[in-house]
Amino acid sequence: MPSKTSSVWLPRVIFESALITVSILLALGLDEWRENRQTDATIRQAISSFLSEIRRNRASVEDAAPFNRGLYEVIDQRQKSGDIKTLSDFVVILDSYSPVALQSTAWETALATGSLAKMDYALVTALSLTYGLQSRYYETNRGAAARLMNPQLISGDSLDLAIYNSMQYLKDVTAMESELADTYAVAIDVIELNWKRMNGEEL
Repeated sequence: MPSKTSSVWLPRVIFESALITVSILLALGLDEWRENRQTDATIRQAISSFLSEIRRNRASVEDAAPFNRGLYEVIDQRQKSGDIKTLSDFVVILDSYSPVALQSTAWETALATGSLAKMDYALVTALSLTYGLQSRYYETNRGAAARLMNPQLISGDSLDLAIYNSMQYLKDVTAMESELADTYAVAIDVIELNWKRMNGEEL
């Protein structure tokens, strides 16, 4: 038989324990809610940054592609007609070329903050393919441009080889630019689809 004392404090202890438990659960729930909101805001910011950056990169590639194709055709035609007779002739043509500068800040930031791990799988796949191709394009530009566009590395004796290498380089670059433009278009569609889902818009 419980004592009179225990019958007084036991209900109080049970009540206070229940209050503490509820308080802890509420605090945990509130922390989770805040974390989810912060995660959602981070993902929204990342997706917005991706969309802006990829649109800019796509515009840069599409602006440069016609010029690079034209430059290839000019070198091809002038070589066939015998108009490129000296190193100076060749350098003057190449002097108009300027590699496209593409941005990858959004991708690097998402990697650094861990945002990618919280995004839709299809979106991450599209972004990975896009920035992977963009990285290959950058490496192709950096290596070939340093080798082909520097007159000090081209001698008169190797003019024919320099012309051939520059044409192969421009052919590769323009092919990658076409592939990049298509890849950017797909990535933009996937990003916009995810953006609409996050905002509850009709698809």
